[in-house]
Amino acid sequence: MTKIEKIEQILKTVEIHEKIVRKSTEIDNETKPYFLELSKFTKDCLTNESKVSKLNSYQIKSLENELLIYWNETISVETEKFWTEILSKKINIQRKEPLKFALDKKRFRNVEQGIGARKYWSELKTINSVKDNFSKTEIVKIDQIITEDENKRIGILEKCLTKKVIPKSQYLKFGECMAYITNCELFSKYMTEKDVDELHEIWRNFKS
Repeated sequence: MTKIEKIEQILKTVEIHEKIVRKSTEIDNETKPYFLELSKFTKDCLTNESKVSKLNSYQIKSLENELLIYWNETISVETEKFWTEILSKKINIQRKEPLKFALDKKRFRNVEQGIGARKYWSELKTINSVKDNFSKTEIVKIDQIITEDENKRIGILEKCLTKKVIPKSQYLKFGECMAYITNCELFSKYMTEKDVDELHEIWRNFKS
C-alpha cells in the first residue's frame, strides 16, 4: 500500500469515527470533545500538504493507532458498528478483539472491558457481526466468563462488607469492583441501600 493509499484509508476511518462519536449514546459528553478533537488533529496532519510531505510511515501508523485505541479496547454495540462499517468500506485495518482475549485467557483484560461486556453482551450476541465472528460454543463461553467476572467482583465486595474492612492488598481491586457494580447497575440485585452506604463508608475510612 502506498503512502497516499494509507492516508486515504485513515481519512475514511476518521469519517466513520466522527459519525459514530457524534451520534453516540455510549460515550459520555465529557469524552466526546476529546474524540472529535482527535479526528480534527488527524485530518489536519493528513490533509495539510506541508505536513503530509514530512510524515514517514511510522508517523502515519502512529496516527492510525491513536485513532483506533478506543475502538480496539472497548466492548460495546457502537464498537461493533464501527468495525462493521470499516469492513463494509473494505478498509484494511487489523482489529484487536477484547472478546477473543477473554476467550483465550478466560478473563477480561481490564475492568472497563468487563463493564462493557456485562452491559452490552445481551444485545451484542444477537448482532450479525458477532454471530459471524464467534461460534455458538464461544458465545456460551463468553456468557460464562461474564457471569464468573460478576460473581467474583460481588464476592470481593461482600467479603469486605462482612469484615468491615478493605485489605490493603485488595484496595485497587475493591475500587474496580465498585466501578463495575455501579456502572452495570447491579447493587440492587445483590445488596440493600444500607449495605451500599456501608461499603462507601468502609471505602472512605480506608487507611493505607
